[in-house]
Amino acid sequence: MEDYRKLFKKCGENVIIDETVKIRNPEYISVGNNVQFYHGVYIETGNNEESFIEIGDNSHFAPYTILYGHKGLKIGSGVCVGAHVIIATHGEGYQRTDMPMYQQPMSGAPIIIKDDVWICANSVITAGIKIGKGSIIGAGSVVTKDIQPFSVVGGVPAKLIRKRK
Repeated sequence: MEDYRKLFKKCGENVIIDETVKIRNPEYISVGNNVQFYHGVYIETGNNEESFIEIGDNSHFAPYTILYGHKGLKIGSGVCVGAHVIIATHGEGYQRTDMPMYQQPMSGAPIIIKDDVWICANSVITAGIKIGKGSIIGAGSVVTKDIQPFSVVGGVPAKLIRKRK
């Protein structure tokens, strides 16, 4: 097993990485203190400065979470990510019909997840999204619009269920 902690751009204390975690381009990833990556997590950035992942303190990523940071991904402190969650800052291009999709440039935008957010299992966070502090994303949700702080959302696409305050 490769010790990714030594390869990260920045790595805090007490970072736990299961031996089955796969990370591509760790030199563009910064991780705070007390962060855990459980079984089967996959993390990938591109290989340039706009392609990065920053993770705050006291966050954890349950089994089989996927983090794609090709367009920039910022995850705050105290963020809990459930199993099988996908957070993707980019996707396949599809605007042109005169060429196959696989030949088109990738589309995407940065994702920002503020502090104290809970993203429940099997959710998808799409490119360009901002999730406000203290929010909860219900299991199986697909987030296609920004989420205001202290919101509870769910569904496909995710919609406001209630406010926490």
